[in-house]
Amino acid sequence: MDQTKNNLIGPAAACEMLGLNPDTLLRSINDGIVPAYRIGDAVRFRPSELRHPSFYGLAEYYRCKDQHFAA
Repeated sequence: MDQTKNNLIGPAAACEMLGLNPDTLLRSINDGIVPAYRIGDAVRFRPSELRHPSFYGLAEYYRCKDQHFAA
């Protein structure tokens, strides 16, 4: 098995690392904020990329964004 594949994690682990729910994780991927890799039908993440300080507070970012558009 390729060493790169061994270092990838799934969405549940990524949600736990980032403190996000699955819907917010998907939204952040679609917005181009969180890097993700498609392997067949699976979406995978590199833990080293998810530890970047810019990802801290993503849940709060989307909460504020949603409140702004709801007003």
